[in-house]
Amino acid sequence: MGSSRVLVADIDGTLLGDVDALERFAAWHAAHRARYRLVYATGRLRASLSEVIAESALPEPDVVISAVGTEIHDGRGRPWPGWAEQFHGWDANAVRRRLREFMWLELQPEEAQTRLKASYDVLGLSASDRTTIRRALARGGLDASIVYNSGLHLDVLPSAAGKGNAARFVVDSWGVASDDVMVFGDSGNDLDLFQRGFRGTLVANALPELSVAVGDDAYRSPLAYAAGVLDGIRHWSGPDWLDIQR
Repeated sequence: MGSSRVLVADIDGTLLGDVDALERFAAWHAAHRARYRLVYATGRLRASLSEVIAESALPEPDVVISAVGTEIHDGRGRPWPGWAEQFHGWDANAVRRRLREFMWLELQPEEAQTRLKASYDVLGLSASDRTTIRRALARGGLDASIVYNSGLHLDVLPSAAGKGNAARFVVDSWGVASDDVMVFGDSGNDLDLFQRGFRGTLVANALPELSVAVGDDAYRSPLAYAAGVLDGIRHWSGPDWLDIQR
């Protein structure tokens, strides 16, 4: 592909949330796809994302990072070479067994669970609670990271997974420099994207859990949802910005 830049965008609360803005983004993307590869980075499972794409104006992506950065597939649904292999031996069932002692963690339905991701619901998880969970996982010999999102959703992943690590894996395989990668998010499970040296944009509706954790090097758009994504592309593209009306 001849694209010179990469867009890595969360879905819910970032591209989704304003139908008109999403349609403007889709029109811009259709006109300029040759210069911007599109990667979706979502907490959704891939099948759920496919349904949303079919029912909305979301463009077809070049790559899908799904299940909070534990899975990567190309636009045709083929597993991304080399990604899953590094998690050989990881089993989220071991996480679920280890965390049974924490009765205040509510296991999400079976359809939300995967081999690489254990998912829970818990309101108002404090920093000390997270430390307690990390210590319990470490005692169980589990090299895991925990991702807390929207003040409710807790995901436990292999430490080498996550949206940011997955995005880094993809762009490195393309040979794209960090300065040519733009990332967009609104909530806690997007934080990893902002910690990998990419050009970050927080949409105006970003939750405090993300906005207070992201550094001053990120652009904070005054616009929400997909309008904020377009604004972030304009901001980081500088003189190369291509008018969305063209």
